[in-house]
Amino acid sequence: MKGFRWILTGVCALFAWQAAGTEILCTTLPITALTNAVVRGVPGFRVTQMLSSTLGCPHDYALTPQDMKKLAKADVIVINGLGMEDFLNGVLPRVNRKGLLIDSSRGLKCVMHSREHRVPVCTDPSHHHHHGHDHGSVWNEHLFSSPGTAAAVVDRIAAELSRAFPQNAALFRANAARYTEELLRLDRDYRAFGRTIPAGRRDIAVQHGIFDYLAAALGLHVTEYLQAHAGSEPSAAQIRSMIARLKECKVSVIFAEKNYPSKVTDLVSKEAGVPVVVLGVYPENQSADPEAFLSVFRSNLNCVKAFFAK
Repeated sequence: MKGFRWILTGVCALFAWQAAGTEILCTTLPITALTNAVVRGVPGFRVTQMLSSTLGCPHDYALTPQDMKKLAKADVIVINGLGMEDFLNGVLPRVNRKGLLIDSSRGLKCVMHSREHRVPVCTDPSHHHHHGHDHGSVWNEHLFSSPGTAAAVVDRIAAELSRAFPQNAALFRANAARYTEELLRLDRDYRAFGRTIPAGRRDIAVQHGIFDYLAAALGLHVTEYLQAHAGSEPSAAQIRSMIARLKECKVSVIFAEKNYPSKVTDLVSKEAGVPVVVLGVYPENQSADPEAFLSVFRSNLNCVKAFFAK
């Protein structure tokens, strides 16, 4: 009878684990969408998003007690990496020593992003995408914003989950392969269209660094950042300098972010006489559905095609 109770206890524990499953906590909406693409249809795994979608990139974010509870409960924590989650520094060893941390950017090819508002020289092609060496620079963390680099993020997440949960590795890898196929098809479409853009129209400005990878896929040269990041405000003197440089460099367009309307962008566009193309980063409904995320890339390409067709 005693042996039966041990068996019954073990079976109950197994059912309890299956009911609870593995909790995967993702920091941001893009990382949640890309993780969902890997995990969907795999039994026993639940993906949740830690930060509100309305935050965008969580620069200067401060953790809340609710965040700490989510972190403590997570079996797996997937982060964007490259400094986006600096608010987690020193936190995880205190609240969750057993959770698996997946840095989705580790080992991927990245570009540098200026800490300041401007690219040092806009007339020397060797300086394109090597930003801010006069003021210090950081790795650009927005790998999710272009289909080719997003595909690399998906592969990274799938590889780490497969290593941690080998019994589900085949499903993770199959999901990742299907999704990255779509992303890489879109990446080829971006690059094919980019080759048709005349050389004289390839210099552009961006609202902030979130579109660096998208510009690279299109073969465009980012010559100016209007803001260090969404929500930051340049000084009046910086704005005057930006306007002068956009005119000097004959910038063809400013890429702006749909989720963050900017008075700075509107002002610079008007004064410099440079049109704005508004692009998305997240789905309109702030959904972390992988298919909705693909639709953003398709919509952005259509917007870029419409502008350069003029």
